[in-house]
Amino acid sequence: MKKNHGFPYKWGIKMRYVLLVIQVALFLPQWGHASNNVLLPGPKISFSMKDALMKDVIWELEKRSGFVFAYNANDLLKAGKVNVEVKDKDVYEALDICLKGTGLMYVVQQDVIVIKRADAPVQEVKKVTITGRVVDKDSLPLPGVTILLKHTTMGVVTDQNGRYSITIPDVQEPVLIFTFVGMKSREVKYTGNNVINIVLEDDVTEVEEVVVTGMFTRKASSFTGSATTIKGDELLKVGNQNVFQSLKALEPGLMIFESIDFGSDPNKVPEMQLRGTSVIAMDVEGASDLRGNFENNPNMPLFILDGFEAAAVKIFDLDINRIESITILKDAAAKAIYGSKAANGVVVVETKRSVSKNLRVTYMGNVNVEAPDLSSYDLCNAREKLEAERIYGMYTPSRTDEIDGVLRLERLYMERLAKVEAGVNTDWMAKPLRNGVGHKHSLMIELGDKNIQLVANLSYNSIAGVMKGSDRENVAGSVFASYRNNRFRFRNELSVNINRSSDSPYGEFSEYTRLNPYWTPVDQYGQITRNAGDEEAYYPNPLYNATLNTSLKDKYTDITDNFEGEYDVFEGLKVRARIGFTRKFTRADHFYPANHLKFNTVQELRKRGSYQINTGEGQTMDYDFSLNYSRQLGDKHYVFGFLSYSLSENTFEEDIFKAEGFPSDKMNSIFFARQYTENSKPTGSESTSRSVGVNAVFNYSFDDRLLMDVTYRTNASSQFGANQRWGNFWSFGGGWNIHNEKWMRELGWFSRLKLRASLGSTGSQGSNAYQSLATYNYSDKYYEDALGAYLLGMKNDDLKWQKKMDYNLGVDMTVKNCFNLVFDYYQSITENLLVALTLPPSSGFTTVQENIGKVKNAGVEVNMSYTVFSHAKDRSYLTLALRGAHNKNKVLKISDSMKAYNERMDKEMLEGGKPVIKYYDGVSMNAIWAVPSLGIDPATGREIYRKKDGRSTFTYDVNDMVICGDNLPKLNGSFSINLGYKGLGFNMTCIYELGAKMFNQTLIDRVENVDMHYNVDRRVLEGRWQNPGDVVRFRSLKSYWDPETQTYPRDVQTKATSRFVQKKNELNISSINISYDFYRYAFVKQIGLERLSLAFYMNDVAKLSTIQTERGLAYPFARNYNFSLQMTF
Repeated sequence: MKKNHGFPYKWGIKMRYVLLVIQVALFLPQWGHASNNVLLPGPKISFSMKDALMKDVIWELEKRSGFVFAYNANDLLKAGKVNVEVKDKDVYEALDICLKGTGLMYVVQQDVIVIKRADAPVQEVKKVTITGRVVDKDSLPLPGVTILLKHTTMGVVTDQNGRYSITIPDVQEPVLIFTFVGMKSREVKYTGNNVINIVLEDDVTEVEEVVVTGMFTRKASSFTGSATTIKGDELLKVGNQNVFQSLKALEPGLMIFESIDFGSDPNKVPEMQLRGTSVIAMDVEGASDLRGNFENNPNMPLFILDGFEAAAVKIFDLDINRIESITILKDAAAKAIYGSKAANGVVVVETKRSVSKNLRVTYMGNVNVEAPDLSSYDLCNAREKLEAERIYGMYTPSRTDEIDGVLRLERLYMERLAKVEAGVNTDWMAKPLRNGVGHKHSLMIELGDKNIQLVANLSYNSIAGVMKGSDRENVAGSVFASYRNNRFRFRNELSVNINRSSDSPYGEFSEYTRLNPYWTPVDQYGQITRNAGDEEAYYPNPLYNATLNTSLKDKYTDITDNFEGEYDVFEGLKVRARIGFTRKFTRADHFYPANHLKFNTVQELRKRGSYQINTGEGQTMDYDFSLNYSRQLGDKHYVFGFLSYSLSENTFEEDIFKAEGFPSDKMNSIFFARQYTENSKPTGSESTSRSVGVNAVFNYSFDDRLLMDVTYRTNASSQFGANQRWGNFWSFGGGWNIHNEKWMRELGWFSRLKLRASLGSTGSQGSNAYQSLATYNYSDKYYEDALGAYLLGMKNDDLKWQKKMDYNLGVDMTVKNCFNLVFDYYQSITENLLVALTLPPSSGFTTVQENIGKVKNAGVEVNMSYTVFSHAKDRSYLTLALRGAHNKNKVLKISDSMKAYNERMDKEMLEGGKPVIKYYDGVSMNAIWAVPSLGIDPATGREIYRKKDGRSTFTYDVNDMVICGDNLPKLNGSFSINLGYKGLGFNMTCIYELGAKMFNQTLIDRVENVDMHYNVDRRVLEGRWQNPGDVVRFRSLKSYWDPETQTYPRDVQTKATSRFVQKKNELNISSINISYDFYRYAFVKQIGLERLSLAFYMNDVAKLSTIQTERGLAYPFARNYNFSLQMTF
């Protein structure tokens, strides 16, 4: 009965036929056939034989030329033994040499060379035609299978139905070879049967583990650096939304921080750092908004995508289904090849490029639901808030109030109480929120063979955030093509990424958490009001702004083309040239209509309404030329060498336009504006930076036991002073594969046991293209009708590279192929720290960029996994994993360079209730600075402070500040369970943080320094001092009697003290994944599918913490629920 494979299968057959035509057109000429039955001479031949039988000589000719020879064995035997010397001759010239003086000659009959006696008549060579069909193990036809007559180039390929027909000379014992990419080759001897049907099996061979560095690929067994490789399948077990979500759970050394302010905002790229902080990031006044959105934070690692540098936002928007692997290069031996940009580590992302043996189409689609997570909020309801106001004394008249004031307060309290009794209890937090429903679709098409490979990807991702109107939409496409012809290989990948994002017109979430629950957002007619408060209290209703034509949109288009050409000079030596081009266009349009409540205080109509446009355009060009040599010398010596020369240029330009005065909310284009914003004009920025580098790598392995890596890179950059353009970076690594020692092999315990050690220097260069140059700006003023200019930045010809010295010791261990352990101890010292040096005011500048500072990071990383059982036959397995990391940071030297900055922090500390970051010698960069507190005085209800000399006082003094903890945890990591049984998969991953300290800002803003005109935390009603003798945690809500001033001070602000520094231990159920693969069901093949699988994800499921603080202030956090489908045709 004939199988009906359906439309997808028929479509696949047509595409296979297209590939077949290309293959036949390209490669049949190489098989030596001519149009008029003339056999082309073929390649040049060289060989030498002494005292050899003629039969062996002809056999050698047959192998080297690839042609078919026909002869009588007795004739060759009678010719006796000969000596031949053939050098750079074609087959005919070689035959003349070999047959000279033997009495033999040759004639060409079509595509066969006949050897005969000179006096013998020419007999026609008998031929035979063989036909058949080639299929896979599922009986599906295989088009494009190559069938060759062994030791010749005579051959054909199968058609779209897997059928073939080949005519060969009926020589002695002809053998046909059937080959196809990704399948085991088969040799079949012709025994007289003219129909030969073949079934090819998949070639499931174990691939040697490698380390992908972005420049070259190294054998993992000979690599001495510290590097972690995470496969794409491992990423997808944790989450399928974006790369950073999965990396956060799988690599503890790469700390990806959650933002207390921005929560789950889909338009924010998370901050991250690898092995600690090594750069002081200070705010720069006047920095352009748009450019900051798309540049990496100076503490972020370097990202490499398919061999070329990429911005963090590009990795953030990359379709996770496209990723083949991610390799994190951590120590100097691993990352020194990137020299000047590698101080913060390197994250190498490789996309899928492996091509199926025939056409393969894979579709992946999912629906994602984001639900707001407000579990960290504990705000008062309407009744509780009114009671808190009463306790605070908002309705208690003062001694000076007249009767009208007393009645007004009493009436206001009764009106609000009546609302509460009537059931008014507005859930303001729910008003701007939604369950965001997004969807993602990706399509990957693969086709090719061993010479031609094509991979096309198309993806669409629509993300709906939990704040109404906050969205992110990404459309991406790429085409990868690879062609190999003999020693040449060419690869090119063109990718286009179009991104559009919108911020919520509902404003910041904090605007809603402040609103009192006894207020209502609508009037008696159900219309949204401008005032969220009541007659006694005006507060702009943020919901009203969302009814207007507010628009906050950003977009960028990224076009990248990477070309690579490679030539195999001889065995082991490759020459490669690479060119990378990226063009990026960015634009931001932020429009606030004239009726937006932010303009309530603006009286002049011509100034109401605003529009800001940021347009940016950037370009990156990378050129790279390299030599790559690898060779096994004898049985015990392996060498690898790499030498490269690279050039790069980065340019960026941004224009900023700010306008105001819009006659109507409907006029939402900038050309409706009345004027530029007052005291402003069109502004912008531009930058151009260039760099050049030479890189040399050498690796030696003795008997796969003793290993050595040496790297040297020298870089020059236009960003540094004229006297310090060049920077030299290096690394040295050594390793010992103990498991390959004879005495260890005999034990049979370890399949891997490697000791590693490395040291070396890498660098970083900052993001300011002109940090060492004297820069000027044009002045608005003229002098004698000439345009003037003034100095913006001071010149520094001695500004040099920031360097980082890394030391690393590591152990890689696998016991009985079931227990894996990777352990690393590291220490790094960053020197020539780029900071802003304080200058005297007389210079006209406050700072200049200088190299003053030294920072030390030290820590350990552990990655363990244990496979309880694994049965490949029914895909059953159970694996447990535990990961952990510890990092300690310390400033070794800052000197006086941060004096002005630290003094400014002291001033901010005195004026507000937030802790500050300060930098001193011997102190962690993540230290929490606060004044020591002895708690609340039971007698007076006032906070008692401890001075540096140990005395207690009621007076707050910033000079008494000490370090009260560290923001970074002493131990962070994750643990997971991965279970599979006959296609059913289950994965759960949890992230933990232990030993950190945190300043609980919620206790300051919502409990102590409350503005009782707005909503507060429930804790405002608990643990408050009320009467003398109360031993409590928080000071009184009421005003207290100050005996020193003989007054009742009101609105006393609590400052940052150790009372609010709390221990932070957290456990986050990061991911739960349940999947099912229908590989065991016959209907999958019957409907024309190769694979069908379903998956369900839950991310950010729950968080357990020892500290109760509000999370997601400007944008709330969210829980994610995702349903996924994958189909492969």
